[in-house]
Amino acid sequence: MLDAALSALNTHGKDCVGSLLPVFEEFLKNAPNDASYDAVRQSVVILMGSLAKHLDKSDPKIKPIVGKLIAALSTPSQQVQESIASCLPPLVPAIRDDAGSMIQKLMALLLESDKYAERKGAAYGLAGLVKGLGILSLKQQEMMTTLTEAIQDKKNFRRREGKLFEPYVVHVLPHLLLCFGDGNQYVREAADECAKAVMSNLSAHGVKLVLPSLLVALEEESWRTKAGSVELLGAMAYCAPKQLSSCLPSIVPKLTEVLTDSHVKVQKAGQQALRQIGSVIRNPEILAICPELLDALTDPSRMTQKCLQTLLDTKFVHFIDAPSLALIMPIVQRAFQDRSTDTRKMAAQIIGNMYSLTDQKDLAPYLPSITPGLKASLIDPVPEVRTVSAKALGAMVKGTGESCFQDLLPWLMDTLASDFSSVDRSGAAQGLSEVMAGLGVEKLEKLMPEIVATASKPDIASH
Repeated sequence: MLDAALSALNTHGKDCVGSLLPVFEEFLKNAPNDASYDAVRQSVVILMGSLAKHLDKSDPKIKPIVGKLIAALSTPSQQVQESIASCLPPLVPAIRDDAGSMIQKLMALLLESDKYAERKGAAYGLAGLVKGLGILSLKQQEMMTTLTEAIQDKKNFRRREGKLFEPYVVHVLPHLLLCFGDGNQYVREAADECAKAVMSNLSAHGVKLVLPSLLVALEEESWRTKAGSVELLGAMAYCAPKQLSSCLPSIVPKLTEVLTDSHVKVQKAGQQALRQIGSVIRNPEILAICPELLDALTDPSRMTQKCLQTLLDTKFVHFIDAPSLALIMPIVQRAFQDRSTDTRKMAAQIIGNMYSLTDQKDLAPYLPSITPGLKASLIDPVPEVRTVSAKALGAMVKGTGESCFQDLLPWLMDTLASDFSSVDRSGAAQGLSEVMAGLGVEKLEKLMPEIVATASKPDIASH
């Protein structure tokens, strides 16, 4: 109901502010002071805040409305706190002179309050005020200094826990990493909640800032830092879909590496991070076989072949989304290096089918790591593997375009003319024929003179 009312006010509030505001004020003045009315009062306060953004900045009614919003932040309801935080930014210009004292009051609640709801509400309030004041307020109000000191306070876990709801946590990433390994359970839970909130709101630029630091942290000797980095990487599963497709190709291979880490807790953090990524899969067919995918990533030597067979047996009705690809592609990439002929063949079959089942933008980041495996399979000693790989290569080129495989045609032509092995030449010939079929007649006509010239050279083997 509250969401519906807010939506109506956002659309029509400007035209109705004069008639609605007195109604809300009258209700708050006369409503019974009874606990059963608390939820209604809180909702009315939020609606007043949403309506107040349509008032003139100099209107004296804004200041008391903001005061009511700040007071309502202590409500133990995340929906209420989030709604208030979203109401605050447009009202801040009207109360700019009082914003500093409000920030100090909220900061004290955030770091010192005994009540979890008050600390969390204060964090949402700070986020709303900072958004309204601008990013410079973090420095002007000395918020970052205070928060950094709080997170390093080993004596008071509430100060460390409260910090973790700070919306610009990207600037104190090293401290957040340590909080995942904190000795206090509430701090660890707050770190996890903070990570989800931050990642779900990261822009593409924010992802680019955060990701390198987290990947570097995986190389640290401290297992706590490693585990914290892994947990933050797992939290990136909650990024917006656009950011998700750009960061997952870098994340999942690193997570599979930590599964063999010498420290058990780092291994468990890696497994949990992969499960988090699996939890945001939208494709129902992949979601159904997600346990098999995770098993293959965790125990590749025993579970890869079974997983590939499951993928081939699955009838896909829906497009494969970015999180699904992030789990599938590392398995396929490793399968190309397997000793088993059947495993390599299945990997090529899956790649051949993939281009028609997924968005090409999501698939593109994986092509550089998959192409070497396809090339190796194309010159495999087993004829059946070469045939399947050639068809897969042709299907990929047809689906994604030649621009994604710029060095492929030169490599095929060079291999076709090599004197190393007749198997290599046979595979290159099969690959070239499938690629030409994918690119069309026009490309074939351009390349045909070069193919004929190559075949006519006297030093080329006859087979």
